[in-house]
Amino acid sequence: MKIQNFVLLFIFMLAMFQTLSAQNNVYKYKINLNELSEDRLKVELKVPAGIQADQVFFHFPRIVPGTYALHDYGQLVRELKAFDAKGNSLYVDRVDESTWRISKAKKLDRIVYIVDDTWDTRLKDPVFESAGTSFDEGKSFLLNTHGLFGFFKNGLDLPIELTVAHPSSMYGATSLRRTGSDSGTDYFTATNYRDLIDRPMMYAVPDTINFKLGYGEIQIAVYSPNNKVSANEIKERIMPILDAQNKYLGSILPVDHYNFLIYLSPKGFPSGNESALEHNNSALFCFDEDSISVLGSKMVELSAHEFFHIVTPLHVKSEEIQYFDYLEPKMSRHLWLYEGVVEYMSFHMQVKTGLMSTSQLLNVFSQKQDESRYGVKEGLSLAEISSYILIEPYSNYFETFYTKAALAAMCLDLSLINHSKGKYDLQSLLKDLSSHFGKEQCFKDDELYEKIIEITRQKDLLLFFSRHIEGTESLKFNEYLEPFGLKYSESALVAEISPLGGLEKGVLRSDGSGRMFINKYDNLDDFGKKSIKFQPGDILLSWNGIEVNDKNIQQVLSEYQKTVRISDMLNVKVQRRNNNSGKLELIALDTKVTTIPVLKKDVFSFVPNPSEEQLKLRQIWLGVNENK
Repeated sequence: MKIQNFVLLFIFMLAMFQTLSAQNNVYKYKINLNELSEDRLKVELKVPAGIQADQVFFHFPRIVPGTYALHDYGQLVRELKAFDAKGNSLYVDRVDESTWRISKAKKLDRIVYIVDDTWDTRLKDPVFESAGTSFDEGKSFLLNTHGLFGFFKNGLDLPIELTVAHPSSMYGATSLRRTGSDSGTDYFTATNYRDLIDRPMMYAVPDTINFKLGYGEIQIAVYSPNNKVSANEIKERIMPILDAQNKYLGSILPVDHYNFLIYLSPKGFPSGNESALEHNNSALFCFDEDSISVLGSKMVELSAHEFFHIVTPLHVKSEEIQYFDYLEPKMSRHLWLYEGVVEYMSFHMQVKTGLMSTSQLLNVFSQKQDESRYGVKEGLSLAEISSYILIEPYSNYFETFYTKAALAAMCLDLSLINHSKGKYDLQSLLKDLSSHFGKEQCFKDDELYEKIIEITRQKDLLLFFSRHIEGTESLKFNEYLEPFGLKYSESALVAEISPLGGLEKGVLRSDGSGRMFINKYDNLDDFGKKSIKFQPGDILLSWNGIEVNDKNIQQVLSEYQKTVRISDMLNVKVQRRNNNSGKLELIALDTKVTTIPVLKKDVFSFVPNPSEEQLKLRQIWLGVNENK
């Protein structure tokens, strides 16, 4: 009986020991947003148990997924110290900007350091804001976790607990799993280090809205210090695009929750740019603070792109992405997939769901083809640029994945539809790839094409990849467009609205007293000369009922240009000098907005009299069978 009791006690003690051991084998991070010192934040780490080495190396990421430049986040860390369980200091020396060596590591219990934010720190190569950190005491904290928390290289898969003390007036918006909270403290967990740094945080006075999208939960959190825009206003503007994306993906989101973190700055940003960075379950946007009328269009455009990253590279990605090396990254050859396909889908989706007209889509293609010519050295393939994107000169060519790669995605979509006689398209391919791989699996970089051929059974696609992704051959657009009743022309006359009649071409000049007059009459187009009937020297008084001067003319014309449509009435008033009397007379120039022939480059257009087969394929591709 006593022996049995001893055995039971031993088993109980062993189980308890194993439980305690498992509980200790975790990163335990703490930060306190109430205690900034010289705009710096203190970070404490209770290290995982069981370090067996005499020395260990503690690292910070040099680069993180979704960015394509080395930022060396360790350069923001100051005064890193290590302690044993009794509080005694251990020797620490800094190996490089992102690595510290800690001696007597078997005794290591705790690491403490101070970290600067990226927005206010002068860096040789500034970090763009949506990949950085901002500490604005008492107002807001933008916390990209890769800018705060380090790791041990052999401990990347250990779980993480994070405690955040914060002002009671602030709410922390994030996709991190919140396991508990009170008025001044939040408790989070992350599966591992990769999970932690994929989930940014924004602490501010709460302005959030939560809603369902399909089977997923969506949260929008906004920091607008002057209350120029609200989370609800953002929701109203981007809800149509989110609904459309959900339908485009098959009404089943590949994630069960998603956060939009939107930080608005009244003073702009140190980089001078607005930006966004995608994550698996969230996207972080940094925009200039403005009204919803200005901000809404930016949110729609960027949301359409960033949200699609939940497909790729979340569910369709290579080993380089799945097992990303934060110190010595090896880049994938397939940025054409991660950025180019996503960029194409963000516009194609809008046409197919009725949010954009086909003529608008063709204009997007024209613009991308025009932009694809600039800044890219000939003889470089998309795959080569992708592989070496972190080094010059390749790092200068990143924009090509939003232009040439997006157009390559269009051609791939057309090829899939045509060769399958309308039964298979790029959407289908992404769904099949997502089903095959999913969030936890990945492909080998050099095996993607073979997997696509295996899934689609279209061996001709190997030639496509060889020519346009691995090779440097220019896209032969008409080869792919012709079966759909479309064509590409390097230049062509196009009937288009000229909303300003050419005023935008340096026609106007100030007379020195605040009035604008027609100075370069020859720069006007036919709409300005023949329809509006401007004359040299006309003094512009009002445009569609709004008085204009040299202070507001640009804004008035710009706002009008955004909304004008064919057949709208245009009412312009000018002062014109009478040739006989020499006196200035008030003249009303009223006309109807019409199209004029404009010679344009890189024109994508519908062919006249398409065949029934072309119309059928076009309808499958665009969801419509005629130009709207």
